[in-house]
Amino acid sequence: MFYQIVRPVARYVLRYYYRNIDITGLENIPKGAAVILAANHPTAFIEPCIMACFQPRTLWFLARGDLFKNKLAQFGLAAVNILPVFRLKDGGYGKLKENYGTFNACHEALSKRRAIMILAEGRCIHEKALRPLRKGAARLALGAMYKDPTLPEVYIVPVGVNFTHAARLRGTVMIRCGEPILASEYMESYRRGEAAAIKELTSHLRSRLNPLVVQFPSRELADVGEARLEADRSRHQTSLRYGVTHNGDQLDRELQLAASTTADDQPTRRQFRLQDNQISGKPTVKEQSELLLWLKAFIALILQLPILPLWALAEYLGLSKPKTVEFYSPVRFAVIAGGTFLIIPLALILLPWPLKVWLALTVVSVRWAIRQWEGLDRWREARRWAQLVPEERIILTKHQKQHADNYV
Repeated sequence: MFYQIVRPVARYVLRYYYRNIDITGLENIPKGAAVILAANHPTAFIEPCIMACFQPRTLWFLARGDLFKNKLAQFGLAAVNILPVFRLKDGGYGKLKENYGTFNACHEALSKRRAIMILAEGRCIHEKALRPLRKGAARLALGAMYKDPTLPEVYIVPVGVNFTHAARLRGTVMIRCGEPILASEYMESYRRGEAAAIKELTSHLRSRLNPLVVQFPSRELADVGEARLEADRSRHQTSLRYGVTHNGDQLDRELQLAASTTADDQPTRRQFRLQDNQISGKPTVKEQSELLLWLKAFIALILQLPILPLWALAEYLGLSKPKTVEFYSPVRFAVIAGGTFLIIPLALILLPWPLKVWLALTVVSVRWAIRQWEGLDRWREARRWAQLVPEERIILTKHQKQHADNYV
């Protein structure tokens, strides 16, 4: 019940928190069957939020046991279908025994043909790479079929989650669901030896997840590869793509570009400290007057004034509270989503009518307002490009042509 109430609020916030959420392969998620969505883990918990909001099935999730610190946290997390998985450092062997209850709950959910999402890497790090997978997805799938002989199949769907910039507001998320793996194909091996079957299925899952994740050949090439990706985004003007889409063309290019990065691709554009849209030499600004751009940006600011304190609070907590950068963006998102869910409805009830109208306009105009500010920023970039001397333009244009991919 609470899950269904929270879901539209999270979806509303995600649609302006990110400029573009592109999801492909949703047809690979079976309907009405037992499913495990096994995803990589680039952020603390945003990828489960996105999958919960932008695919039709209700999801159950597994999360670190240390999040369940008190009764309130336990109640809130359970209300949105989150189950704890305890580690040794979360309370010793006593806590590890509590995982049996979680595994039984997952087996029961799969027996009822529900969908579970697992972050298969087990820990999150901001890098474009697929780390070793934990055995949880394989263990749950095979264990559920072993315990319930009437369960015909558990489908394990590999899900590649890719962020242009995982810690930034208004970035792009590219998600691709691969073809499902059939757990039944490993049951005979599982009956002969559980450990070997789990290891084999986990290895197969990694091989199916690997081509869905944007990855550089090595960590040493990450900076060079990132500059190459930014040049391609500029060339294809991906910053002008908004909303939830199901295209996949940007992900196709970035998968290929990242994998083919070499040390010869030097990010020389940084010597001018220019943004993505300036690299191509053709910054895109709609034909409208400078005065109109500033007027729209000012109106957007007036409309958004009631919600700016919430954004400021989210930025402060995101920067100051998390111990690692991987939690920065998720904490910021959680504060914005929680404030939207709790504070705004309360304010709409308690405030006088003029302020109610103002706040209502704030809520419905968030995406429009952000786009006006981004339009003003593109105008600023175009002005900076126009102020470059011809020699600088030639160097940057040459760099863009050299390092942007010829992928069509």
